[in-house]
Parts: sequence; structure tokens; C-alpha cells
Amino acid sequence: MTHPPRIVPAVGPIIDELLARLFPATCVGCGAMPTGLCDACRASLVPPPAVPPPVGIDWWTACWAYAGPVREVVARAKYRGARAALAALVPDLVAALGGIPVRPDVVTWAPASATRRSATGVDHARILARGAAFGLALPVRPLLRRSPGPPQTGGSVADRRIGPALRSCGRVSGATVLVVDDVATTGATLASAARALRAAGATRVVGATLTRTPVRTPMFRR
Repeated sequence: MTHPPRIVPAVGPIIDELLARLFPATCVGCGAMPTGLCDACRASLVPPPAVPPPVGIDWWTACWAYAGPVREVVARAKYRGARAALAALVPDLVAALGGIPVRPDVVTWAPASATRRSATGVDHARILARGAAFGLALPVRPLLRRSPGPPQTGGSVADRRIGPALRSCGRVSGATVLVVDDVATTGATLASAARALRAAGATRVVGATLTRTPVRTPMFRR
């Protein structure tokens, strides 16, 4: 019989705590001091759309819809290397993982493209994965590698549905692996991660994303 994981509070690295005290972050939504996301902006966050897990993912959770202030948080991490704003939402991810039906053996993440890492110096999904692993009292390992190619952001719908080319870089025979990412749109990145991890021996692959892109309603002309 499996049991949900034990949750412990998620705390950022010591250096981030010191920097936060010396240089308090303003709210990414309204500029209020001294918080990464003020109560008023947090109250405006929208729950994620209810969609089935991507192919190969046994269970999936997300914190918020990719809209409003949380979209700005992710954008700052992606394009400006602002990890402090992203770390402010790590406790939300840990809380969402409280409903996971089976305890993972290890946490990993969907790696950013080499182009994005070199531009910002930050792999945003790694920050989230480390926070989730700390909150769940689990090990975190870099189990996935990304083949050269453009970022998903800005790609065509067809390319986004294919997802990035991911490959495993370690055996996980018989393990349940939790894959963490920042945004899910088509779910192709999680599906690609699941294929790679199952090829490396994973028995189960579960997913957690900070956000999900809202489902677009088709527009019809009269």
C-alpha cells in the first residue's frame, strides 16, 4: 500500500534568504514592497484548467493558470534570470503536491534549452524541482538531457506538440519519478520526459507544473 509523501516546509537556499533581506523584492504584479507577490495579486491568481495528464504521465498537478501576475513571475525567470520571484511560488508547488497518490523515489526537471540557460544563467525548472524535492524530503537528480534545438516558447503549434527532444542520463529502474516544469501548454514536454524516463526503467512518471496555459475557446464568425 502506498502513502502520500510527507510534506515539510519549503525553504530557499540560505544565500537567497540573505539577499531577500538585504534587497526586498517588489511584487511582480503591482510593485508593492517588500514581497515577491502581494496578497492582493495572489488573490487574483486563477486556478489551472482541468485537463488530463499527457501521454506517459500517470498523475499531474499544477498550481495556477498561466495568466496574470504568475505569468509575469515565470517570464521574469525565463527571460531575465529573476529566480527570487520564481522561488516565491515554490511553496504553492509543494502544497499542490500534497495530493500526489504515490510517493516518488526521486525528483527531476525538464531542462531548459542551452540557449536560454546561457542567456539568463538560470534553469528555472531546476529551481522549482529543488524546492519541491526539499518540501517532499526527496532526492533531486538531473535525470534528463535536452538535445540541441530552439526553445518551445515561440515555436509553431506543430513543433510545440512534438515537444523537445529529451533523453535520460541515468538509470531509474523500478522507480517512480516526479518531473517538474514551469509551464505546460500542450503537455508535450512532460510526455517527452516520460518517454525518456520509462526507457531508462522508470515504473511510474508523475508530473508537476507551476502553471498550465488556459484552454482557448474557439472563435466562430457569424
